[in-house]
Amino acid sequence: MAAAVAIGNTGKSDQTPIDTTKKAWVYHAPKVMHLSARDRNVLMALSVRFIRTAVTRKHLDDAWSIVGPELKQGETRKEWDSGFNAVVPFPAAGIAAWDVLYSYRDDVAFDISVLGARGQPWISKTFMIELKRHPTRTNPNRWLVESWMPRGIGTDNSLRPSARPRAAPITDRSALPRWTLVVPAAIFGGMLLLLGGWGLGSRLRGRRSARRYAKALGQTSSSRPS
Repeated sequence: MAAAVAIGNTGKSDQTPIDTTKKAWVYHAPKVMHLSARDRNVLMALSVRFIRTAVTRKHLDDAWSIVGPELKQGETRKEWDSGFNAVVPFPAAGIAAWDVLYSYRDDVAFDISVLGARGQPWISKTFMIELKRHPTRTNPNRWLVESWMPRGIGTDNSLRPSARPRAAPITDRSALPRWTLVVPAAIFGGMLLLLGGWGLGSRLRGRRSARRYAKALGQTSSSRPS
């Protein structure tokens, strides 16, 4: 105990020191961009070109010029053309549907459902593609693909019928042993006989009681006064 008091606290804080001499940085949401029909056509054409080349791993050299630095992640042109890059591959044959996730002044993202090629187990898969503006002197409206990420997980509804697991067959009732049907029928029939005998006995007892009561009344009415 005395040693601990003598040594004291040797821990170090991992918190970033605050520089009070500088102005505080405040986050401001980017300005929302209204996508015109022309903007949508340009961005979707770029997305289709990216899917046909980088995603399907076909003509990768054509995709190099439309991919931004964030997605390249410092890869060289040789590394990119080898196919071992940061783009998640998919055997795409077309686009089934797409929707705008967000659109800012220099940053737009689409939700794209990509159709799988014939012969592949997946019918479709949804991806998020992000495109950012990288203007140049000759092309102030140049857009590049900066992110390509799969969304959600696959389900059996996204699989082709040939790739879906088959359900277990339903048991044929005709294959059940006969005794499993005879025993319940015998028990049910015995219950019916028991109920029928009880009802018949009650009816007979009621008739006998009525005859005795009628006989007693007749004797009383025929008796002479004393």
